[in-house]
Parts: sequence; C-alpha cells; structure tokens
Amino acid sequence: MSRSLRHLLLLFAIALATLTVPGVALADALVVVTVDSPSHAEGVVTLTSRADAHTYSCTTHQGSCSVDGVPGGHYSVVFTPTTGQPTDARGVMIAPAGRVELHLAAP
Repeated sequence: MSRSLRHLLLLFAIALATLTVPGVALADALVVVTVDSPSHAEGVVTLTSRADAHTYSCTTHQGSCSVDGVPGGHYSVVFTPTTGQPTDARGVMIAPAGRVELHLAAP
C-alpha cells in the first residue's frame, strides 16, 4: 500500500471518528422570578454571577418575569422596584439547565 493511500485512509478514519462521536450539549437555565409583595411591585430583577460579575436581568410585569440562557452557578439577586429602595442582595444557586424558580420578598 502506498504511503499517500495510507495517509488518505488515516485522514478518513479520523474524520469518521470525529463525526460519529456525540457532542456534549451544554444547556443554560430558564430563571422564572416571582416577586412576593402586597402590591405586586414592578421593577427590575438583576442576577449577578459571583464567578465573573456577568449580569442577567428582567423587568417584572404583575410581579413576575423570566430570564432565559442563564449559565449554572452562584449568583446574587437584587430586586429594584420602580419606586423605593432595592432589596438586599440574596445568594442563590442556579442549576446548569432546566427551569429554576426564584421567589423574592419585596416590601
């Protein structure tokens, strides 16, 4: 067998092995936030990653909102109402995939 044919077969085998190995699917979480307050306070919920300070936020409507595509990890969560003071930061753990429900208390 010639050297060039062996190289071609080796390249074909590597390509075939690469294409048949299943890839790892990395998913992020859908974070659904409910703000528990007597007035269903409107405002902004901000999640800040403790690892890299990246932020994700959503604006509440009738006391709830959601953020899609949040990577798993440790986060600080703050609710800032349209009127009034923000809540104290609260630490939460977000799962690496699926649906995560957060309930925040607001005055």
